[in-house]
Amino acid sequence: MINAFNNTCLIQPEEPAFEGLKNKFLAALYARDRDSARDLYKTIWDKAVSLSPDLPENHEKALRQIQVAAKRFKEDFPALKDGYRQLQALLRDVVKNQSGPVRYISAEQWLEKQDLAPWQENRLYETAITFQMTTGCSNFCRRCNEWALPKVRAHFTGEAVQYFLEKFSRSHNPDPALYGASDPLDWEDPPLGFDDILPCGKTPYSILTKVPKKKTLQLKRLIQHQVNFSVSLTSRNRERVKAIEQVAGICLPKQHDTDTLLIPAGLDEDFTTVKPSITDAYGSEITPDGAFIIIPTFTSALYPMGHRKIAVSKTTPYFPVRLQGRQALLKDYFKPLEVVGKTSDRFFLDHLLDVQVESILLDNGNEDLTPPGMRSIKEYFEIFDESPRIHRKNMIPAVMGKLKQAGLKGHRGYRNLSDKEKEKYRRQIRSHLDFTRKKPVREAKVAAVCFFLRAVRSYVRGHTAQKKIIAFLTQKEFGKLKHQPPPDLDRLVEPGQANAWPFFRYHALSLVHEENPGPVDRFVLAHPARFDPQKDRFTFS
Repeated sequence: MINAFNNTCLIQPEEPAFEGLKNKFLAALYARDRDSARDLYKTIWDKAVSLSPDLPENHEKALRQIQVAAKRFKEDFPALKDGYRQLQALLRDVVKNQSGPVRYISAEQWLEKQDLAPWQENRLYETAITFQMTTGCSNFCRRCNEWALPKVRAHFTGEAVQYFLEKFSRSHNPDPALYGASDPLDWEDPPLGFDDILPCGKTPYSILTKVPKKKTLQLKRLIQHQVNFSVSLTSRNRERVKAIEQVAGICLPKQHDTDTLLIPAGLDEDFTTVKPSITDAYGSEITPDGAFIIIPTFTSALYPMGHRKIAVSKTTPYFPVRLQGRQALLKDYFKPLEVVGKTSDRFFLDHLLDVQVESILLDNGNEDLTPPGMRSIKEYFEIFDESPRIHRKNMIPAVMGKLKQAGLKGHRGYRNLSDKEKEKYRRQIRSHLDFTRKKPVREAKVAAVCFFLRAVRSYVRGHTAQKKIIAFLTQKEFGKLKHQPPPDLDRLVEPGQANAWPFFRYHALSLVHEENPGPVDRFVLAHPARFDPQKDRFTFS
């Protein structure tokens, strides 16, 4: 039975040290386990001391998240107060130690450290959504969703920046963002500044800046060179930006033109609720510290930045197909990812990543939790209801017309299609017709429920700390569900109009809250399911 729920994948390495410790520490805080919380805090302190002052960027971010969580709960944990002050002092010392010469990292040094195969480098440049040229940020905004580190610590050299920009161009990467947990105008390699590395006029890069102090001249040069960029406004830079606009006689394009963000982030994170995702992109990221795969998540104690970072290494077998903005929102986060590996051919995984399972478990179906344009898993289950089925049936003539127009475009009738094109055309017609009939729709519904429950069953067996965090974040919801009769999964197989959402949600959360897993085990083993990317549906194996 254990093998039936095995769900492994090379892209899911063990958590980085401080991320794993953060999750265990949060689980202890939520459980009000004072002894475990104290011991874990001591372990965190010892490891931080052993690595300081040269803490990698993501390690220090995790430490700062641990500190925010400790501050939120320290009144209930008096024994943490001394440790909190000590760790705060250590982090201040880390920042103070940046007072010396800023480090410069060449492309050769970075590539040697990454030790990637040529094909991995190529996939990295093709899928890059973020090129962060600097570690640390001069702004250090309180509500930074990237938890940017205070003070600039390192830069890519000018040669390295040009190297990566050239690689993006040759890889036909359309618009990587030249920022991340840093401000692009912070970058420099004297005598070069950020404005010196960009061509005049419209660039293919996404550029967002808060206009750091002492960088006004560079911003004016960008304006003079007609480089496209946006300014992120906060209460701290609003007047400075207004003065620049008055001198230049223009109105700069702006983002975040409010005093608060829609989603609590950074030091405003409460670690007790789930918020919509901040990140709207699948792909990879290059920073002075390394390369990472980026998967969007809901914003929560598990991923306070609104995405999961997975370190890229020489064992990385594939990269997610690059999606940004509306494309990323239209991607159903709960379906297996489309990826690209050693060859340039795209393919779909046959399972979900752990981070996807976590998002499924945190998605309670509330409309306020779903960003505009994104479909929740609850909404997905609604496509199996009777009303949508009838609507699809009524749309058959219109759909067939569109398929004919698209499938035969540029050809003189069906006979002139190749055998492969004919099969694709017929498959599209069959797929829509099948999904207008009661039995295939019911089977697809059961397959989807089984696929997701199998993924959850596998996940909860190997993620003790994360399961406790998810249980805490969903305790009120499950408390209400427990007062209702448990839905019988076998009813989904019977002819009828049962909506799948209540069945799935109850049994998925019951696995997290360690209720009886027997019904799920029996149901999933009786109905093995898989994802069919050609039909874009779940089917029986």
